[in-house]
Amino acid sequence: MTEAAAQARIPIVFGQAENDYDLTPSRSLSAAMTAAGKPNVLKIFPALGNTTADGHSFGYFGGCIWGPIVRQFIDDRTGGATRCGSRGRSG
Repeated sequence: MTEAAAQARIPIVFGQAENDYDLTPSRSLSAAMTAAGKPNVLKIFPALGNTTADGHSFGYFGGCIWGPIVRQFIDDRTGGATRCGSRGRSG
């Protein structure tokens, strides 16, 4: 997976809740991308819930937490051009 991350052709956000089972994958993949000069962000978010199972469900239940970070990441790279109605619409 680290080889694939190092060869990624798009920027990637790696995010997990700090109480997920294992943070090593996000850290390793982000480090591989950084070493290859590929744009990425690693964000370890505060714990979600009380258990590792709760933390592991962060991607599904934590959208209101990680969503703004991902949106900003995209906007920073597109100038906001991906926002609905930002281009390609008339009237």
